[in-house]
Amino acid sequence: MADGRDHLKGKIMKRRLFFTIFCLLFAGSVFGQNEGKDNGRGQNPNRDQNYNEWDRSGKRDHPKLDNHLYNWVHWDQTYGDKKEKIRVIIQRVTPSTAYDEADIAKKGGKTTHQYGKLKISVVEVPADQMEKLADNKNVKYVSLDEPIQGFSGEPRVASGAALATQTYGVTGAGIGVAVIDSGIASHPDLQNVVKAVDFVDSSKTGGVDTYGHGTHVASIVAGSGSASFGWFKGVATGAKLIDLRVLDANGGGYTSDVIAAIEWAVQNKNATGNDGRSMNIRVINLSLGHRPYESTATDPLASAARFAVQNGIVVVAAAGNYGKDATGQTIYGGITSPGNEPAVITVGAMTTWGTDDRSDDTVATYSSRGPTAVEHLIKPDITAPGSQVVAAMSSGSTLANNFPQLRMGSSYIRMSGTSMATPVVAGAVALMLQKNPSMTPNAVKAALMFTAEHRTGSPLAFGAGYVNVAGAVNMAANINTNVPAGMYWMVNNGLGLNYHNIIGGSPVTWGQTIVWNNALYSGTEMLYNAATWSGSMVWGSTIVWDEALTIVWDEALSNSADIVGLTIVWDECAGLSIVWDEP
Repeated sequence: MADGRDHLKGKIMKRRLFFTIFCLLFAGSVFGQNEGKDNGRGQNPNRDQNYNEWDRSGKRDHPKLDNHLYNWVHWDQTYGDKKEKIRVIIQRVTPSTAYDEADIAKKGGKTTHQYGKLKISVVEVPADQMEKLADNKNVKYVSLDEPIQGFSGEPRVASGAALATQTYGVTGAGIGVAVIDSGIASHPDLQNVVKAVDFVDSSKTGGVDTYGHGTHVASIVAGSGSASFGWFKGVATGAKLIDLRVLDANGGGYTSDVIAAIEWAVQNKNATGNDGRSMNIRVINLSLGHRPYESTATDPLASAARFAVQNGIVVVAAAGNYGKDATGQTIYGGITSPGNEPAVITVGAMTTWGTDDRSDDTVATYSSRGPTAVEHLIKPDITAPGSQVVAAMSSGSTLANNFPQLRMGSSYIRMSGTSMATPVVAGAVALMLQKNPSMTPNAVKAALMFTAEHRTGSPLAFGAGYVNVAGAVNMAANINTNVPAGMYWMVNNGLGLNYHNIIGGSPVTWGQTIVWNNALYSGTEMLYNAATWSGSMVWGSTIVWDEALTIVWDEALSNSADIVGLTIVWDECAGLSIVWDEP
């Protein structure tokens, strides 16, 4: 065992050296950053040099501009080009009117996108006109169109998904999962893509993933494993995949494109796919994000994710890869947007150490810990296998070409990150909804938490616990959503609930806890058709629980030296799409 560990450490050191070189060579392209002027499309390092920590106060320096944008505007006016056009997202009181468009034109700006149902416009406006633009009475908030990035054992077994399929026969059949990412390339494992929309290049009609991230993510959700004789299967092999491409060949993109993809998914959730049937989009996978510079109440990406949940779609988002600093020390407060949004299911990553046995699994060092910025909520909600995951490769992509040592033959590639843990949970949701299509997003989220395996350690690292897909499907199978509100909704008096599973040879006991707002709760609330699990309840809002509080993080952990001050100093290289040095 010692020799094996020494060998592993040697491999890690080599990967870290390679990773450092990669950071020096490619950090600019991954983050869409350029020196000097960037037309408001990326982050100017000079402009951002005094803004590399999150503002956690929740207070705006300007009542309508997010603090990051406010910093940009004033830097440009003082040191840069005050006429530089900055790309922003405007949230309006009512949908944009002709007067609003004329006002933008008068200020030398132009509208590039409109999202009517979300009351959102994407606009390019000169820096010196930004505050004047905010004076418009129909402007609610203005936010920088932040650059987006992906966060990149056998997770199907370790998560309990294989056991769920074996026990209940579920494959996710009939459930549509929208993968908002870098695209889904043509691959033998991914013949279940029923629709593709490209928000990067509208001339493309699918089968494109020049970066290589989205194909890997989609394969974890629903890959058939046919190119590996079934070895590297996804979690929900029968699910339908909807390819919504928002990331370019360098893994970069923009918040507005992600918002456009989310709105498209909501508007077309029951539209006909290429297979001639309803796409039935019930799940959105977001293995991407950006630093949250404002409250989720005003963050446009969080608002769009919340909009999808309110329209009956379960949104699963990555927690981010900001769990450690440049020296390898654990840090807290690294949850990215939209993972900070209470309505979504935020996923952290676990390391399986190359075995199906869960007993030795640990939270990945890179996985972002809570609390969230501004609101200081417990996140992630749940964890899932995310390290060294083998899944489909987009041949000829940036990742496949630049990192040949990660390839597994000609069809697969091995990657780590909360990006890889997120589709494990998205696939689990598809299995649950196949078994019980009537469950609301809140009920799905609660069942995943309730059945998760409790792990010793901080809830800011694990949330409610380690995902137990077999347990979650078991609970979904035993819920009768037709029972009146407030009544016990378990069929057969709950005798069909297992509470214990054997996954990969390890006994797994349901933790029976729920993360709600800034605390963990335990009890029997999940066994009743409570208002909490309805489609109208805002996750984390004030409710009366029937059980005592288990833990409040800011009381139990506030004395920890690791989180004093709750600040995080950003190391750009530490946030690259894929974490190469985590075993």
